Parts: sequence; C-alpha cells; structure tokens
Amino acid sequence: MQDLPIYPEKREAPEYALERRLGRLQERPEETYRAALDALRLRCARETLRLTGARSEAEDATSELVKAQLEALEVIETAAAQAGDPDVALIRKVHRIASPGSDGSFRSSGIEPHFKNARPSPPEFIGAKLDNLLDWLSGVSGREMFCAARMSLWFARFVEIAPFERGNFRTAHLFTGFFAVSAGFPPISLALEDADAVRSEIERAIRFDTAGLVTRFSGALSHALRECEEAAERATATATG
Repeated sequence: MQDLPIYPEKREAPEYALERRLGRLQERPEETYRAALDALRLRCARETLRLTGARSEAEDATSELVKAQLEALEVIETAAAQAGDPDVALIRKVHRIASPGSDGSFRSSGIEPHFKNARPSPPEFIGAKLDNLLDWLSGVSGREMFCAARMSLWFARFVEIAPFERGNFRTAHLFTGFFAVSAGFPPISLALEDADAVRSEIERAIRFDTAGLVTRFSGALSHALRECEEAAERATATATG
C-alpha cells in the first residue's frame, strides 16, 4: 500500500493568491489597464442601480443617475487613495450624491427591516452605531483583515443599521469601493443576476456567518483583477506586436 504523505500538500488561501495577483498587476503601468478601471467603475454604477430597482436608468450609461453613482465612486476612491479612514461625513456625502433628492440626513423614525434577522437601529442610536462600526473597521483588528472580510462586515452591519430612509443598499454597495481601493484593488460590484444568493449571504452575515459573503466579495475582487490583467496583456501585446 502506498504510504500517505506525512505533510499533506497545503492549499494557498484565496486572499494570498489575490494579493499576489495584485502585486503583479501593480508592476505594470496603470495606463495599460486604465480603460478596464473605467469599465469597472461604470459596471459598479450600473449594477448599483439595477440592484436597487432603477433598472431602466441603469441601461443608459449617460443617464443622470448613472453619472451620480460615478461621481459618488470618485469621491470614495479619492478618500481611499488619501489613506484616510472612512467616516460619517463621507458616508453622508456619498449617500447625498448617489441618491438625488436626499440631503444626507439620517432617518428620524423607525423602519421595517429589509433583511431577515436584521434589527434596524432606533434613530437615536444611528450615529453611535455607525461610529462603533467605523471605529472597528479602522482599528488594528479591522485593518489587519483581508479587504473582502472588511467589505462583508461593513455591508452586513451597515444595511442592518439602515441609517437612511432610503438608499442604504445603494450606499453600502458603492462604499465597498473604499475598502477595495484602500487595499490597492480595482473597484468591484455585485450583480443583479446573483441578487437572491447575495440576499441570503447578507442575511447569514447579519447573524455573524460571513463566510458566504466573504467568498462573494473575493470572487468580485478576482473578477476585477482579471479585467485589468487582460487589458494589460492586450496593451503589452499591441505594443510589442
């Protein structure tokens, strides 16, 4: 009988593989994949709208609502690139831009939960709960987490707190870009086609079972990297061909 190996082959954790790919991408000039970054931003803007019911507006890449999502993404990426921590003022600003007609104010009354097991914050505790969430994400423990895990924690807790009357999912989805860009990754997005699975994963994450949502965001990071890698390869091939 064949001997079993004493030390079985180890599998690389997904986050390490993604970080190695990111490192290789960052060795390439950004101009070789800048068009892919722009396409990823547009996809995020359109999927944000599709996921929140504004499907007709999402179909027109020149619509004012798509432009508003792109403007919000620009604000998010600028803040992330400055190596600052997310704060309530930034969240309010993103919400105000992405949800025209809103002034960025927190809701002043109760709200029905949009996700199973969620317990939206009473209005008087919204500020404190957001501060606690942001403090944790910006602290040592939060900063040491892989960005897909930070996204999952952010998303589940933010949509449960539900600080605004409307536009909470939209703000949460756009704001994943902060954690991606601050870690050096391209912006990401979820997809309407996966909405049922995403809802289930969010509901599990609200119960502190974040594995499914972490996997979902890791897959989104991988997809965004692949778009940039392929663009860089095409640019290199064109330059050397």
